[in-house]
Amino acid sequence: MNFKKIFSVLLLLVLLTYTLCACQQSGFQNETESEADADLPELRIGVDLIKPFFYKNENGDYAGIDADIIAEACKRAGYRPKFIIVSWSERDNYLQNGNVDCLWSAFIKDGREDLYHWTDTYLQSNLRVITDSKSPDKDAALSSIHKGMAVRAGSKIEELLLQETAKRPSIQVYSCGTFEMAETAFIKGYVGALGGHEAVLQEIINNYPGLYHFLDGSLMTANLGAAFSKDDTSEHYDRINNAIKAMKADGTITAIYEKYHSGSSEESGVSVSAQN
Repeated sequence: MNFKKIFSVLLLLVLLTYTLCACQQSGFQNETESEADADLPELRIGVDLIKPFFYKNENGDYAGIDADIIAEACKRAGYRPKFIIVSWSERDNYLQNGNVDCLWSAFIKDGREDLYHWTDTYLQSNLRVITDSKSPDKDAALSSIHKGMAVRAGSKIEELLLQETAKRPSIQVYSCGTFEMAETAFIKGYVGALGGHEAVLQEIINNYPGLYHFLDGSLMTANLGAAFSKDDTSEHYDRINNAIKAMKADGTITAIYEKYHSGSSEESGVSVSAQN
């Protein structure tokens, strides 16, 4: 019995020693990786929180389709990304004042081609509108929506819907400082509809089963890219754009997209772009 007790104690000591060494080795590896990252030049990226493209997960870490694409692109280009949350309607001020090096958060190129130095299109996203399930049928016109529509200020869908108001004054568009504010206004019933990226709106539908549905059709299929200042003379643009091209070619962007959505592009409203 005594021998068994002694053997058990010795075995426990061996296991504890092994675990301690493993933890120390793991910590050393993480510290080495962190030190290596610290030596990389920093790329300041202006972003906005808009799930599933860019958001904070339950651990407080940045996650999302764009967040993963950015991380891999920066790794390949030799940068350490620094994310800076910006007011999306004030994004140009951040870029022009040098507070960020680029804008990258489900950012739509269409109609803005001449305003920035754009990378290749890496994703395409449908812009749509959702409304309360008790509201008009899903094939109803925008003009039939009561209480107006909420959108994120500075977004492409805001621009599209404001163009509609010029033709149909009965359409009311309420621009909110963030998408979260627009979503809250919609869920609280202050407005009758919410516009945005289909993938973003689908998150809301999934979170509130049976309460909301899409209006029929898409307002447009938008091309997404990272935007740099046209006055930027650094290597940032070339290095990031080359990384994006390589990620498209080797299937990395497709793999990242599929990590967040396993269904077809028709179901998610997002697709990987094959165009340059």
